[in-house]
Amino acid sequence: MEIKKAKVQGFCFGVAITLKKAEEAIDARETVTTLGHVVHNPQMVESLEQRGLKNATSVDEVDTGALFVRAHGLPVDVYEKAKEKGLEIIDATCPMVTKIHVQAEKLKADGYKIIVVGDPNHPEVKGTLSHVPGAWCIETIEDVEKLPRGSRVGVVVQSTYSRERFTDIVRALVAKYYEVRAVNTICTDTNNRQTEALELSKEVEVMVVVGGKTSANTKHLAELSELHGAKSYHIEGPDELEAGWFHGVRTAGLMSGASTPGWLVDNVAQRMEELARQPA
Repeated sequence: MEIKKAKVQGFCFGVAITLKKAEEAIDARETVTTLGHVVHNPQMVESLEQRGLKNATSVDEVDTGALFVRAHGLPVDVYEKAKEKGLEIIDATCPMVTKIHVQAEKLKADGYKIIVVGDPNHPEVKGTLSHVPGAWCIETIEDVEKLPRGSRVGVVVQSTYSRERFTDIVRALVAKYYEVRAVNTICTDTNNRQTEALELSKEVEVMVVVGGKTSANTKHLAELSELHGAKSYHIEGPDELEAGWFHGVRTAGLMSGASTPGWLVDNVAQRMEELARQPA
């Protein structure tokens, strides 16, 4: 079986920066706490916890030390509460996420009603919504019909959202509103990985996508691959692979999400080769 690997593998630059800052913070301070996992990757989460990074569900649980802000960012009120409590804030918000905040604020200042496209329960989207109070949040094209009438809307999108789904939503908004100003804030790395998923899925029979089960960008890669012809499997590590997936398969693709380390992808590739050699 031939294994075709996507050209873009390993951490995106935003995750790489965040992890570097997290490791430096842990080494230099006695207590560092983050709200939610720093990355959507169980292996890296475990590694950081072993080094001393603490995890809390709310800033109310953090009384001392430093609060580490992960790549997704945090809502404005959480920052304010952390400052009131006298916590040191180590801000590792991804620059691409900060760009979304800036674009949304500019659109609002220009008089547009803001629409944020993305998962309303995702921490990144929650952070974006906090910068533009009163904004509408939609996740699917069906949500467009439920929106109130209006004239001028400004649109931003979750950085890891599906490019194809965003395009469809913007078309639906254009059909509904008099003026639509949409800014494509899907990050470059996500866009590149989605392009590769689209192209590679047409060349292989099976696609293996490696990344955390809670990773939005990884989920979209698996969905996109499945949509364009390849049977897709979303796994977190080599132990999840099954020999039956590769019986009779001549070509298999291998991709990774933005929070997946390169060494893990290599381990998955090695296990795929072993399973492909096993008799049916």
